[in-house]
Amino acid sequence: MSIVFGGLIVILVLVLVIVIIVAVIVSAIIRKVNQAKRTVDSVTNTVNSAMRTARTISQVTTGTSDIAEGIKRTTFEHASAPKTVSDLSSLLLPKIAADFPEYNNSEMAERAQNVLTSYLFSIDESDPSHLTEGNEDLKNKLTMQVKLNQDKGYVEHFERIKVHKCVLNQYEKTDGKCTLTFQAAVQYLHYITENGKIKTGRDDLITQARYDIKVVYVQDRDMVDKHSDMALSSVCPHCGAPIKGLGAKSCPYCGSAVEVINIYAWSFSDVSEHK
Repeated sequence: MSIVFGGLIVILVLVLVIVIIVAVIVSAIIRKVNQAKRTVDSVTNTVNSAMRTARTISQVTTGTSDIAEGIKRTTFEHASAPKTVSDLSSLLLPKIAADFPEYNNSEMAERAQNVLTSYLFSIDESDPSHLTEGNEDLKNKLTMQVKLNQDKGYVEHFERIKVHKCVLNQYEKTDGKCTLTFQAAVQYLHYITENGKIKTGRDDLITQARYDIKVVYVQDRDMVDKHSDMALSSVCPHCGAPIKGLGAKSCPYCGSAVEVINIYAWSFSDVSEHK
């Protein structure tokens, strides 16, 4: 009897130990679960707070608390804001006038704008002949761009082109050549298609860009290295001698009076996007 009773005691003790161990384990698990829940709650509260802050910022900056709609609005508003251009005409025009009294900046800026739009339109149409004017360098650059697109099987689109502003930005004089740089703020739809499908860009979002348009006046053919520039030199209409002095009114060789209409002596040499 005593042996049986002793066995029961041992069993009860073992059960009690197991219960205590299980209780400890369960208690530890509960603590971990509660700790994880508190962590999750804390993260959730942080996320919710961040979302509330983001919605508030979106409401203030874009007029809507819908963040996705706010991003969409910001994207389109950014796309509609023209690029800034640096107009230095007030500083440069006196220098240009001293060299070229007949220079007309408004007319030249209009020509630069036309060259830019016709250059982009030529790429869009894959036809360099749409370029309104330019020297061999510019024509060759355009032809190479069109050919490169064709070789790749691409069609590069420039649609709904609009020039916001075109201003004089630089005037440089080197041996035998003067260079003007116009800077233009322009917008367009720009995208590239391959086999009729859009490869890059978007056909529903306006792109704002800034371009540099260069125009050169070559005065001294003896000091010009490039053959394409030599064709732009001014010559005396009487003896054919080169007119080397900027704004010269007489031929240094035969002495005949020379009237150089400078606006027609300038030639556009480059169009490039200003990054």
